[in-house]
Amino acid sequence: MKKTIVCLTFIILFLPGVALSGTIIDYPWRDHAFPFDFQFGNHIDTHQQTRELSNGDLFGFLYITFTGDFTEDGLPIAEHCHEDTPPEECVSGWILRGKPGMATFVFFDGDHPIWLVATRADIPQPGAFAHFHWLGEPETPAGLTIGDEYEGYFIELVAIKKFAFSHAGQIIPVSPGIDIATHVNIVASFPPIE
Repeated sequence: MKKTIVCLTFIILFLPGVALSGTIIDYPWRDHAFPFDFQFGNHIDTHQQTRELSNGDLFGFLYITFTGDFTEDGLPIAEHCHEDTPPEECVSGWILRGKPGMATFVFFDGDHPIWLVATRADIPQPGAFAHFHWLGEPETPAGLTIGDEYEGYFIELVAIKKFAFSHAGQIIPVSPGIDIATHVNIVASFPPIE
């Protein structure tokens, strides 16, 4: 894992437009311009820029915008960029790695949708692939069909900044490094779907 992170860091440093400042790696929002031109075909595309690698995996960035507010302990609060976020205010918050897979949609209450894998062995290893995101329609999780299996990507996130992430009414502190707390949405068991 350590070798993978080191290799990815070197790759990032040699991409045009990447800035390095201390522990901050920032690839500017370029609205899916080459080489980060992969799109999921739904709402996540307003805050991700990735490229599909020759082996079918994804590599790229997940983006945030700062709200101007701070937590009580001084962390700047950020949320995902959306279609109206000015490009200069959309900054990379995480390095994203993705591996193709399938999962069954089981639940959504306004947070990240919950996905069921057939077995734990379906979750890619090594790594911390704690998030699943579907490909194509529907545009938002509200349109997903409970009990249907979807093609998509298992996603691992590595935070590159220190901030607090605001999502679905929660404020989650984020520190540089592997992050499963902000986007975890995979389960290996779930009550029977009626």
